[in-house]
Amino acid sequence: MRGEEPKIGQYEPEGGTDVVRDEREIARQNEETWDSRAKTYDAFFRFTQRRLVSLLPLGDNPCLLDLGCGTGWTLRYAANRWQGEFYGVDISSKMIERAQAKSRSYGNLHFYKSRVEELPFDDDFFDVVISSYAFHHFSNPEKALREANRVLKPKGKLYILDMTANNAFTRLVDRFARKLEAAHVKSYSTKEFQALSERAGLRYITSKRIIPPIEVQIAERSNLNS
Repeated sequence: MRGEEPKIGQYEPEGGTDVVRDEREIARQNEETWDSRAKTYDAFFRFTQRRLVSLLPLGDNPCLLDLGCGTGWTLRYAANRWQGEFYGVDISSKMIERAQAKSRSYGNLHFYKSRVEELPFDDDFFDVVISSYAFHHFSNPEKALREANRVLKPKGKLYILDMTANNAFTRLVDRFARKLEAAHVKSYSTKEFQALSERAGLRYITSKRIIPPIEVQIAERSNLNS
């Protein structure tokens, strides 16, 4: 585990992502938004999160990280199917508190308040990194993907479940969501996710449709300097 306190800075885009750049402000908005939703969050998204878990290549004693874990439901669902170590990070203190409270009977679930752009874990730590319905909230998506790449073991896999903005309708929905919710940064198309992954040093593999327009984007650990 890393001992340094995460730092929040100003992100300038490297091209093509069209997202809000003030990391400190987005971090504040995300924390405020998800603190307010912590009590009701478990009512949403379960069918697709089950489908996400069914795709994961979890072998014996996997080490799994969930970025933007919320109250930890996906991790508990995975922990009921595999023996291993399961970690979650979230920017919301109240989400982490509820995740810890709901997971008291599990000895192998670990939760940390952290930004996904500054993960408190050592290099080569996880077999699999996942995220569900959180990627469109990340203030610096490329930096978050670089962190995922860093903490993955060689050949480790990344799975991102989220709405994909692959057509005019979903792009319109994304535009409205940005206006209605301050913490909504951007929903990405499959091509945009592929470009972000490759710039972050990951090897993009494929996308799998769950239900339109929800897809899982899959990438693999690669050389951070590539």
